Amino acid sequence: MQIDISMDDRQEHEGALQVKSTSTWRIFFLVYSLALVIALLNLDDVRGFLGDIDDRMRELQIRHFFSASGSWYDLSLPVISTPEVYSSPWSRLIDLPYVAITLLLTPLFGAERAIATAFNVWPPMMLSVFSLLVAMILRRQLRKSAPLSYAIIATVTVLMALAIWEFVPGRIDHHNMQIIGLMTVLAGLQKWNRSGGILIGLGTVICFVISLEGLPFIAVAFAGVIACFIFDIMGACGVLRAAAMTILLLTPPAAFAFIGLSGISSMQCDAFSAPYIVLAIGCAAVLVVGTTALAAKAPYIRLLGLAVPAAAVLTATGAAFPRCLAGPYWMIDPVSKANWLDRVSQEHSFIYFLQQGQFYLVALLAMLCCIALLTAPMAFGDIRKRPENAIIFAIAATALLLTLLQTRNIRFAFAFIPLLLPLALEFASRTSAASASVPKVTRTLVAAAIFLIVVAAVALRVIVPATPQHYDAIDYMAFDECVGQDFSTLSGEARGRTAVPLGLGLPLAFSAPRGFSVAAVPFHRAAPGIKRMLEAFTTHDSTVRRAALQPFDYLAVCKFPLAVDANQAPLYAELAKGGSWPGLELISPSVPTNFQLFRINHETLR
Repeated sequence: MQIDISMDDRQEHEGALQVKSTSTWRIFFLVYSLALVIALLNLDDVRGFLGDIDDRMRELQIRHFFSASGSWYDLSLPVISTPEVYSSPWSRLIDLPYVAITLLLTPLFGAERAIATAFNVWPPMMLSVFSLLVAMILRRQLRKSAPLSYAIIATVTVLMALAIWEFVPGRIDHHNMQIIGLMTVLAGLQKWNRSGGILIGLGTVICFVISLEGLPFIAVAFAGVIACFIFDIMGACGVLRAAAMTILLLTPPAAFAFIGLSGISSMQCDAFSAPYIVLAIGCAAVLVVGTTALAAKAPYIRLLGLAVPAAAVLTATGAAFPRCLAGPYWMIDPVSKANWLDRVSQEHSFIYFLQQGQFYLVALLAMLCCIALLTAPMAFGDIRKRPENAIIFAIAATALLLTLLQTRNIRFAFAFIPLLLPLALEFASRTSAASASVPKVTRTLVAAAIFLIVVAAVALRVIVPATPQHYDAIDYMAFDECVGQDFSTLSGEARGRTAVPLGLGLPLAFSAPRGFSVAAVPFHRAAPGIKRMLEAFTTHDSTVRRAALQPFDYLAVCKFPLAVDANQAPLYAELAKGGSWPGLELISPSVPTNFQLFRINHETLR
């Protein structure tokens, strides 16, 4: 018979810290205070280290909402034309607080200052939520016998620096809220009761609505809770049912609030839409029914009772939305992949850090690996009494593994792994005391593994030395070479579509008069435009170039100070040095500028 319990009835094990309810708030104030210092210290350098085009694209989306043609459910951005109008996959959930703060402050400061203020104040406000979730998790990990609890809390916070930097003022992309959603799941797991299940469900819905990056961690979390339910681990039934019911109840209103009816019925394989709504509701329904009907059944009956209907939901969803079986990046063609996506640093493994001379990041990752290894015996050694520790460990380890394979996940590894530090220190303490609860073979294996990690990190530093970065014409086209230049040439021309190198897309999108559009920006949904621009600027075949530029009225390039290989990009090389090209008519600027605007004569274009 499945027994469900509440946290009020469940006693801490092995001398866990018994504290007043305010202890969570004490931890919170320490974490948040240190996190604010970390986030705001040397702010310009942090922005330079983390800031990327995601922030600019989010700003463009929010500003378009406040324009005359903007609306809540319409995520199209007419200023980007590939030549089809670009439709953003990014969630209005992220836009909501910025929009609300801007509307609140506009009567006081004016629209421009209000939106700038919103961009600066909301990320640190989110940091307070992140800090509270960290405090909720750490409160359950700290032990009464640990005299250095506050030192441990401070160390955990410092180790989270790369995650905390996602909350610096102006960091307005979705990664900070994605971290909060996943931390909500971890906090729910740590509670391991019905209210914890509600937190798990809430965090899952947040992650679903925002983006697909959190899906691997959500999958690991539910796999762990489901396994605990199947094997009759204490409290798992109530946790799983509450999480599933929360998803079932919150998914429909979230869909209506953030994507509307048209979005609910659409198939967008890279964003919250029909395929993921069907999956969320279908799988949640299976879990709600399963935890109700199978609670008293044998483990193999529970396994079959959940696996068969879940497989049916997955099969039906795949059949209904076959295009999504190709993954979220199905629209990226081989040309765009090879010349754009494969050159993005965050798509590479941690070896990229070594190649760039950033060994300190590899050393930090090695340290996270050591923390994970020290934690593993504690996480799995008491799995029937504290299953949540094993699941949290599995999520953190998944984040670390994904980071080693693809560095875009590094923010998640530095958010999750430091939470394991109290357990790692407890294992180290027991090992140093030769505690009988830690078998000698376990201590030896962990020590050997840590030694190998250190040796491997040092060896990689020698084997993979830093290599000078070599840039070519494709890289040059991705640079923003028009910083500080005058774009007023556009103001005297009739509106139209503008072909541009990839690096000029976003700057021109912000500066162009209403009615103009750019051909490409460095985002996966703009791949058709990226492909056209790569073909236009790099091909030696005039037929290919004319076809690529056919939908566009203008072509814009900024003069580039370095020599560009004409064999690799003949059109770009010629225009970047200030030259001319048959079929491109230079529009003389009224003021000196390196920004060059050409009118395309398709009949004479070579």
